[in-house]
Amino acid sequence: MLDFTYENFDDETKEYLNKAMDIYSTIKDKEINKKVKDYVEYKEYTFSKLDKKILSLFIASFYTPNLSNILDEYEDLQKRDLFDFINTKEEEIKKLEELEYSGFYDKCFKLELMSIIENFSSNINIRKITPEIIICSFDAIDVMGSKILDYFLKTYNTKKYFFDHPIAKTVKNYAILHGLLQKKPSSNKQNFKLPGVISLNSQLKEFLDIGEKPSENKEEKKIDLDSEELWSILDDIKAKFIGQEVAAEALFYNIVNNQDLASKDDALNGERSIIFLDGPTGTGKTAITREITEKLDIPFTATSIVNYSSTGYVGGNITDTLETLYKQASGNLEMAERGIIVFDEFDKLANSSENGLLEMKKAVQQQLLDFMGGGTYEIVVGDNLFNREKITFDTSKLTFICLAALTDLREKKTQKKQIIGFGNRAEAQNNESYTITVQDLIDIGLKKELAGRFNTFLHTEEYSKESLLRILKESTISPIAGFEKWITSHGKKLIIEDGVYEAIADAAYDLNTGARSLQTVMNNIRTPFLKEVLRGKEDTIYLDVDTVKKITEETVKRKVRK
Repeated sequence: MLDFTYENFDDETKEYLNKAMDIYSTIKDKEINKKVKDYVEYKEYTFSKLDKKILSLFIASFYTPNLSNILDEYEDLQKRDLFDFINTKEEEIKKLEELEYSGFYDKCFKLELMSIIENFSSNINIRKITPEIIICSFDAIDVMGSKILDYFLKTYNTKKYFFDHPIAKTVKNYAILHGLLQKKPSSNKQNFKLPGVISLNSQLKEFLDIGEKPSENKEEKKIDLDSEELWSILDDIKAKFIGQEVAAEALFYNIVNNQDLASKDDALNGERSIIFLDGPTGTGKTAITREITEKLDIPFTATSIVNYSSTGYVGGNITDTLETLYKQASGNLEMAERGIIVFDEFDKLANSSENGLLEMKKAVQQQLLDFMGGGTYEIVVGDNLFNREKITFDTSKLTFICLAALTDLREKKTQKKQIIGFGNRAEAQNNESYTITVQDLIDIGLKKELAGRFNTFLHTEEYSKESLLRILKESTISPIAGFEKWITSHGKKLIIEDGVYEAIADAAYDLNTGARSLQTVMNNIRTPFLKEVLRGKEDTIYLDVDTVKKITEETVKRKVRK
């Protein structure tokens, strides 16, 4: 089990964290407002405490020898820009007293660090926390609710999400060995081998530079339809995403079939699934897709479609995704050409917009027609100016998955059902179904030809109270299991009273934000227990129904001044 105790960190990690704490202690009470770029527009944004902690950890990297040498290579990651971003001068940073660091860490950084790294290490084991591992784990930040590093990158004229940035190479001294994330041996690096390398997810592959030559050493894995291991992966995924088993299974079989078709020279045109996956927010569309591709070890990239534009507009080019796939495949072009591209928020491409964006969206739709239909594109690859080359990338074997919440359309369909005679939300959703058709997509603004590209339509379901309860009791990623793991990591025992699971499911259902509402409720429940777990003398923590109801009710209450 990982040790998050400050006193047990090595000197390098302590120095890194000390610098982060110096920065955070200077800015934590300072109100910081910025105009940040969100997709194509700028908006006023006030930094949260979590944002400030993340930025403090990131800025501290510039003072850590190994990381600073790598960070210096990137013009869009400048220490001066980061200080400007937090409205602070470098010389204003004040050091804490030496004896203050341990207490300040426990109070302000420990829980966030645990959340970031434990989310990152859910499928692998990390033996030791280092500055490199912390930076590597930053792809978990969006899960925690902060997009501050994305905002920084986009504000300073780049078009990347943080986990797509080449800073991924900060962990180039690490590799997966026998299922463990470990530091590479310092000697004999040329002959470094990786026995027992586990399947890595797409983002992690970029974070881990495992010393392979591009296409020479990257072994391509073919889908073996006779392998029991392949079908056991499906069982694991369905056990994880309870309530969405139908969508998960359908998506899994379509992806596997596409991979099988891609390995055949005689596959008929049109057999490949081009998938449109819709469903309410919080029902796991992105998470299920990512989980499948990670388990199957397929090159994968996911991005919002609103990041892209046509010639003459500010924004990325959809062919940027091909470069990402090529990197995910470590330079193996054939493997990259069988990869998966996920375009999220696809319904936003359809909606009309002001400020001249409608014409730009139409132009992107036109580009997607050829892109998803199967064409050849020239892309430039290579790590630096002296090692760049043009290659031709064929998109005819790629798997395209377009995700959409279709919130407005879904509400119209639901309201229509209620008008016809259903009394409330639960009745309309549980006792009656509605359809979303290709014509609906055309009606909201998708070109008929583009809507016609989709030959496979899947959807996730809105969570009922029963499915939320099953997630709590049965899922391999149950938030209660995470809560118990946190308590046991501090040497204490958790006892759960009968009815607690039902009370949490009820509160989560009322939040109406999908499966993530369970985590929200559990985070609110955890807060009152922090003092008892972190500092209390009792060895047993009791969680009862009255406590759950009181915490969930008090969370939404606010006192008013009379």
